[in-house]
Amino acid sequence: MKKILFAIDDTPECQRAAEYVTDFFGTMSDCSFTLIHIKPEFNLYGDAMLTAYEEAENKEEDKAREVLEKFTQFFTSKGLNPTALIKEGEPVSMVLEEAKNHHLLVIGRSADSFFNKIFSSNQDDFITKTPIPVLLVK
Repeated sequence: MKKILFAIDDTPECQRAAEYVTDFFGTMSDCSFTLIHIKPEFNLYGDAMLTAYEEAENKEEDKAREVLEKFTQFFTSKGLNPTALIKEGEPVSMVLEEAKNHHLLVIGRSADSFFNKIFSSNQDDFITKTPIPVLLVK
């Protein structure tokens, strides 16, 4: 069975990638899907920051679950039964660690924004550092 890892976030590009992936691979009975969403780590220090940290952590956890649920429901509506993962940490390293257990990594192409042109994006790191093939959907 071919194991496909799909790194998701809450962007239109990622939604388009989900549509493409389910249309292209959805009818293949020898494919399984894992959806992975990475929530950021928080680095807050001091007692005064503890309450703010807990609130921010809870908000990020809720957001991560919402994103994952949205994509899980989409895949399910296409007759697929994906595995869903939420990890916390630096996105590239977390996805690449999980990629070791899969045959293909799927990512949505980042928007051509001024910010991305200046600071690049994670997609470049995924493409150059992954141990498996990458499908970049635009």
